[in-house]
Amino acid sequence: MDDKKRRILNPFAGVGEYHCFGCDPHNPIGLKLQFVLRGDEVTATWEPRPDLEGYPGVVHGGIQATLADEIGAWYVYAVYATAGVTKSLEIQYKRPALASDGPFTIRARGERDGDRHARIHVTLESASGEVCAQTECVYVLFSEAVARKRFLFPGKDAFFDPN
Repeated sequence: MDDKKRRILNPFAGVGEYHCFGCDPHNPIGLKLQFVLRGDEVTATWEPRPDLEGYPGVVHGGIQATLADEIGAWYVYAVYATAGVTKSLEIQYKRPALASDGPFTIRARGERDGDRHARIHVTLESASGEVCAQTECVYVLFSEAVARKRFLFPGKDAFFDPN
């Protein structure tokens, strides 16, 4: 696989009723994630905000799970060239994700499990590289035709700058 770093575009931004909490750049309360593909890994960098804490100074565990689920979905778009839905998500919190330890890096790598499923392995790392959480997300994958019809999947090319 190509080891060149490629920014993943968000073809959904500004379309209709799109307000994704994880990746819509215009959602005022959202995470505003942007993704990069390098080889077989998708990454994102995220800066925590005080309104997303559980205990004071600690990133809420549900937000950590959302970060993992969101990057997993974008892995499916960018690498498997289709859409999918989350079947399961299992997260292990390794250490507190202190807001002061940001910005955080989210890393995703996947493996196909037959034609209809993918397992996406996600790590949430502090700015110093300490692993705060590890997640395994399982996605049900759809054919490209179903993804286009039911999930507004625009095709893999829409996620990358052609230049």
